[in-house]
Amino acid sequence: MEAKFVKYLQRLPVFKDVPAAALAPIAGQIEVRHLVKGDVLMRQGTPGDSLFIIQTGWVEVVKESSQGQEVVLNQCGPGQLIGEMALVDQEPRSATVIALSPATVLELKQAVLLEAFQQHPILAIAFIRSLTDRLRFANTYLEEAIEWSRYIAQGNYSFVLDQVNLAQTTIVDLSRSDEARAGAFLAAFFKMIEEVKAREESLKQQVQQLTIQIDEVKRQRSVEELTDSPFFDTLQTLSKKRREERAAREKKPPEEE
Repeated sequence: MEAKFVKYLQRLPVFKDVPAAALAPIAGQIEVRHLVKGDVLMRQGTPGDSLFIIQTGWVEVVKESSQGQEVVLNQCGPGQLIGEMALVDQEPRSATVIALSPATVLELKQAVLLEAFQQHPILAIAFIRSLTDRLRFANTYLEEAIEWSRYIAQGNYSFVLDQVNLAQTTIVDLSRSDEARAGAFLAAFFKMIEEVKAREESLKQQVQQLTIQIDEVKRQRSVEELTDSPFFDTLQTLSKKRREERAAREKKPPEEE
């Protein structure tokens, strides 16, 4: 079994330059885990004492907010590593990982890996390379999120909504660019923009209606102020007098002129 795992690890890009002698110690300590769709491989906030290599299937990496909302950070498939940050900072898991399909996962304990790193530094370099790739993708993810947020702040919802509509809802192909993959993950989160836009339109209509009502109140108040003034009374008196004089002239017989 150890030789089988050594050959498998050597086929992975992250271990392409690592000799079999360096891989043998960890290959002999691999634990195999089988997941079904929906299984939680690791949960945000729990201790991180191992890393995982996805052998078959797909998993999703999500960040959970205090309100229970989830933001998709990544999706990982065959040959990819998950949980390697725990080997560096020894902090609790920063995200939750859920199986998107039936999956086979290889688990490597932290203690085994740290000992192997001391004996074979080239193995540690391989893991650093994996972390670097993850950081590059994280940077791309943040850049895309900032750009989308900028459009939203400007009130330009059409760009974000177009991106949401274009995003695929199935497993993201690893052959796609980091920008495309990050956009697909962000789309699920930014779907809320549809609700935000709808609420904004509703508020605009309410403000417009309120403005009309306020203008009508002002107009009525102005009319009342004018009609209640002495000047308006004088005008009414003069107008009445002129109407009476005109009526009298119209009734006067022609011979009296």
